[in-house]
Amino acid sequence: MRMYVELYFSSEGTNPLEILDKMKDLGFDPVVGEYDFAKDYETPEEYEEILNDLTQVLEGTDTRYRLTTRKK
Repeated sequence: MRMYVELYFSSEGTNPLEILDKMKDLGFDPVVGEYDFAKDYETPEEYEEILNDLTQVLEGTDTRYRLTTRKK
């Protein structure tokens, strides 16, 4: 499966370039097009771990996100 993330930044929040670095540190790949980042996973447990990490990293940054999951 592949998780896609679309980010929404606030001018009052963390610099988007810092968010880019945080997303890369979590193993997300920047993508061009409808979404901003993508990451592959295999199991529901991996999905849960990725989601928990993503939420924790973006907490307090005033960045909102939308997830979409698709088969590879």
